[in-house]
Amino acid sequence: MATHVFTVVLDRQPDDNELDALFAAGCDDAAFGAENGLPIAEFDREAETMADAIATAVRSLDGVGVIALRVLDQDLITLADVAERIGQSRESVRRYATGDRGPGGFPPPVNPAREGTLFYRWSEVAPWLRHNLAIDVPDVDPALVMANLVLQARQHRSRVAHVTALTDLLAA
Repeated sequence: MATHVFTVVLDRQPDDNELDALFAAGCDDAAFGAENGLPIAEFDREAETMADAIATAVRSLDGVGVIALRVLDQDLITLADVAERIGQSRESVRRYATGDRGPGGFPPPVNPAREGTLFYRWSEVAPWLRHNLAIDVPDVDPALVMANLVLQARQHRSRVAHVTALTDLLAA
């Protein structure tokens, strides 16, 4: 088994009793604290896969009533972030995004109708860079990306009429 390192953003900072319960529930491989004002748990979890590591950590947190909101994954980025990661200017990357430079087909922003800063997913941009520009860049672990989608869906499931119509899509 491998050791998987990841950070979970929590709904709140656990109190002392909850920390004891979390330790007993199997979170003895986590350090609880705050990062930029957000309550977090940093895990070094042994598991067969990253997906297994995240799932068991979230279940342990659930058992004590501490809610995992998301996993830090570095997936949401700006064009300035892309430029920094690949060592090019922001203007160069902006021109890839608009199709004024390169082969076109740059992944669309996550928030195209928003005024101001646009955000992109590194999990979409990195393959485009590798395929179209032959730039060797690392991926975000897809298990982290999917974990965030699942955690976000969990937060909204009680407010969606006939939620199984959507959850069944995942199984398809």
